[in-house]
Amino acid sequence: MKHILIVDDVTTNLKSAAEVLQPYYQLSMAKSGKQALNFLKKSRPDLILLDIMMPEMDGYMTMEQIKLNSRTADIPVIFLTADTEYSSELKGIQMGAMDFITKPFEADVMLSRIEKVLQMEDVRKRIVDNTQKDFLTNLWNFDYMSAEIERLLRNESIEGSMILLDLDDFKAFSDTYGHSVANGVIARFAKALKDLAFTDSLLGRTGEDEFLLYYPKALSESEILTMCEELGGFPLQEANLASGGKHTFTVSRAVVKIGTDGKDFDTLYRKLQMAMYHIKKSGKNNVHFYSR
Repeated sequence: MKHILIVDDVTTNLKSAAEVLQPYYQLSMAKSGKQALNFLKKSRPDLILLDIMMPEMDGYMTMEQIKLNSRTADIPVIFLTADTEYSSELKGIQMGAMDFITKPFEADVMLSRIEKVLQMEDVRKRIVDNTQKDFLTNLWNFDYMSAEIERLLRNESIEGSMILLDLDDFKAFSDTYGHSVANGVIARFAKALKDLAFTDSLLGRTGEDEFLLYYPKALSESEILTMCEELGGFPLQEANLASGGKHTFTVSRAVVKIGTDGKDFDTLYRKLQMAMYHIKKSGKNNVHFYSR
């Protein structure tokens, strides 16, 4: 069942929308832009119905914050409004709104417009999956990761870190036991990495046995080390289970700090590769910060 977040400061409007939508969708509700943004930190709905006229933070201001966050930017938004002025609709469309629903709500119109937007979003996701996702793991591929991280570095505050993970001796394992078994290891390792789901992070498969994590918040080295331990914990257990007892994997993790080690993707990724080379030459199965 698709999940819809309804944002409106008027309780009767929330109830009216819920009466129409409850039989068909999972619903969450927020009574202000601030509440909606706090909700989006923890949950990602399939669609947002957003009232324009709200006190303190109106729909336009809320929409702007939604679009600035890479984690929520592609969630489709339909504005709810009693304003039928063309200028209001134009402003919303220019900000990225998919449609408008006028108040008071007409059930058939509301359901039709929501279904149309959700169908369009399903098509968009299929296209994205075909061009930007790794087929085996369903993680982002290298082209997407490089372009998206570069965009984030340009448009958001420059801080955070990038971690490159490489399964040690994977090629030898693949050559010995075949691609089918090796793919099973990669798929299970990738799923475990994804299940960790660090908030606001980006995770991609950037090579045969190489994975890249972008984390957009400043952390101390001890906090990054803790994160690296988590990345080498449960995911590694899953990889070893997938090997069927044929091999005990270890994982090397290279780290760069955004800002300190570079401010663009190419520089940061090159330094990650240099840090990874250092680990591989000095015994593997370790964590190395480029700047050390």
